This record gives sequence, C-alpha cells and structure tokens, in this order.
Amino acid sequence: MSKRYRLVVFDWEGTISDTLGQIIDYVASEAKRLNFGELNPEIARENVNLGLVKATKKVFPHLSTQQMEELLEAVQSKLYTRHAEVYLIPGVFDLIRRLSEEGVFLAIATNKGQQSLHKALQSTGLEKYFIVTKSAGSLPSKPHPEMLKEILQDFGVTASETLMIGDSPTDMEMAKSLQVDVIGVDFYHQHPELLEQSGALAVFDDYQLVADFLQLPQKD
Repeated sequence: MSKRYRLVVFDWEGTISDTLGQIIDYVASEAKRLNFGELNPEIARENVNLGLVKATKKVFPHLSTQQMEELLEAVQSKLYTRHAEVYLIPGVFDLIRRLSEEGVFLAIATNKGQQSLHKALQSTGLEKYFIVTKSAGSLPSKPHPEMLKEILQDFGVTASETLMIGDSPTDMEMAKSLQVDVIGVDFYHQHPELLEQSGALAVFDDYQLVADFLQLPQKD
C-alpha cells in the first residue's frame, strides 16, 4: 500500500450493499415478465439517481400510464419481500478478502440497524471478515463521529492508521472530524464532486481501482 493502513472501515449501503443495482435488476425482471421489453442497463444506471418512478419512465418511455403503474407496483411489491436478498457491489467481496489476507483490520460503520446488518453479513458470507460493526440505534447516526471513534478504540489504532470508505458526504464528514483518511466510492455517478468537497482523498467507481490505490498485491 502507498500508506500502510492497519484498519479499513466500510460504510454498508451503497459501499458494500448494492441496493440500487438490486432495484435495477428487479425492474428488468418484472418488465420482462410483463412483456414490456428489455431494460438497457447503461440507461438505467445513468438515471437511477432520479428515483424509481422517474428513472423507470426514462428507461421505458414507450409504456402507457397503465403499464407504467403495473410495472412500478410489481417492482415495489418485490422490494417489500426482498429481506433475504442482499446484492453486493461488484468487486467488494474480493477487495475485503484481499485486505484481510494482508492482515488489515476490517470494520463497518453504518446507519443501518444492527440486527438487519448482522443478517446481511451472515447471508453474504462477509461476517467472518468484520470483527467490529457499529450502527445507528445504540449510537448517534453519521456524520456524528462516535461510531468511528469507538471502532478506533476497539482495535487500538490511531486515526492516522485508519482509512474510511463510503459513498455519502456524511461518511466523509465523519472521517474528517477525527482526521481519518477517507475515500469515496460512487458506482452510479451520483455526486462525486460532493464527496470530494466533503474531504475525500479520491473517488472511485470500481473496486479494482480502490485496490490499485491501496497498492494491494496483484491477484494470482
């Protein structure tokens, strides 16, 4: 690594968990089931920041009002029953594994509930990599620094030995308030400039680029 971090702290939603990718997949599968046409993934990703309704209209402009309502209702119904499903950002599992193999401590700081986070870690096979997780509920929500402060204390590492990775300005603000290095990830090109303005050392849209930034050994 260019700088030898002893601890890397991840956000969850949008950093490890690919919630937006999951929604796009649901729109694609339901549109196909209803014979409304094939979804163009590139157009979907370009418009996902508009919200479900507006983005779906951009992807399927040919649908009638009734068809659009039918599609949205089907997608929302599927979202309500998605509890057991967790999509991961492409490449994140491999990055986490490689960091662990290098002896780097790993933790999660998230505004997601602790119980649902625990279930998600179990279902994805990531539980074994994260010794410490902190979440909102028992602790103040980000950007309040308490979660990150407790993580540093739990591992006995300093701020200068720690890197935060997140997709939200609140992640950047939390890290900077403790003088912790932070990088942003923006897989849907929603607000890279906001992450930079909030203190990100760099912003990436691919986890291989994060691995390169950290100068991890090349995979066999």
